[in-house]
Amino acid sequence: MRRMTNCGFALLGLALVTIGSGCSSELARVEFSYVVDPVKGLPPGLDTIYIAPANVGPNTDPQWSDLTATVLKNLIQESRDSFGTQVAVTDRRDTEGTMAEADLKAAGMSSQQGGAPGMLEAADGRIMSNVNIKVDVQERKDQTLDITSIGGWGGHGAGGGGADMQTREVTGYQRTMTVQTEFKLLDNTNNRVWDLKAGTYTATDETAPASPVYGSSRGLGDLPAADRIIASLVDQGAREFVSGLMACRINVTAHVKSSGSKECNNGVKMLRGGFYREALASFQAALAEKPGDHRAAYGAGVACEAMGDGEQALKYYRQALTGEQNAEYAGARSRLEAYATRIRKGA
Repeated sequence: MRRMTNCGFALLGLALVTIGSGCSSELARVEFSYVVDPVKGLPPGLDTIYIAPANVGPNTDPQWSDLTATVLKNLIQESRDSFGTQVAVTDRRDTEGTMAEADLKAAGMSSQQGGAPGMLEAADGRIMSNVNIKVDVQERKDQTLDITSIGGWGGHGAGGGGADMQTREVTGYQRTMTVQTEFKLLDNTNNRVWDLKAGTYTATDETAPASPVYGSSRGLGDLPAADRIIASLVDQGAREFVSGLMACRINVTAHVKSSGSKECNNGVKMLRGGFYREALASFQAALAEKPGDHRAAYGAGVACEAMGDGEQALKYYRQALTGEQNAEYAGARSRLEAYATRIRKGA
């Protein structure tokens, strides 16, 4: 423990005032979705697709092999059932399409020996994927005031009796999850790679900072389940791949925090209630007052994207990034760079 003399009590008073003031920016967690049209589409004549279990990295839990294939299967089935895509997913037991022997051998599904082309039963195309997952945990040390050390303070004159106040160290954690994906569609009929998409997706979370007064350590158990976050990153990569081939729904979750200005606060409140036009008007007013308000610019981008105006949203996300290099801002910009011109109106 560290000792603090009377000046420490001033810090204690400040901490207590801060805790009790209740002053905080408005926050909103916004969820919405839209449909994007494909870039390249499927190869001509491709009616059936086989999805192979994913190859996973040496330090990646094997469960993600089948789970990745399941994510892809569900996305393709949704495109077929909801958006009319004419394609079916086949089971590995019914096959018939020709593929290069090297690809079949790599999958352990070769039907012939030697270098001759092998046969893969009943599929016009085949999706192969690679997934590598890394979870990095960093320990963080915070300081908190220990109020149990000041029980006798104030008993001797105005000087507080000469008692010392102590601080102690508490532990917290920051966790970064990185998912690298590579998806490839093989056109079996013409024995060619039709489309390839690789990407890296990252999410970071951390335990809440310790209270400045009598705080306690936080463990990894205080964080959300890592698998849930990793699944969302795998899903993100899979959607980017599938959306290049067929109509696909894109799900977005955005966290918007007010800069503290009256108009920005109001915009965040409107976002939270799903009033996107009203939110946009408030964020625009905030930007008119302070063009460098990156939180207002990001909020305006979220409002535009939620209304299906991807191109305008992209402009606001880029504006937000000029004010602060923020991971969520960068992710939003990257998303709209891929989807802005492809958002299906009214879907």
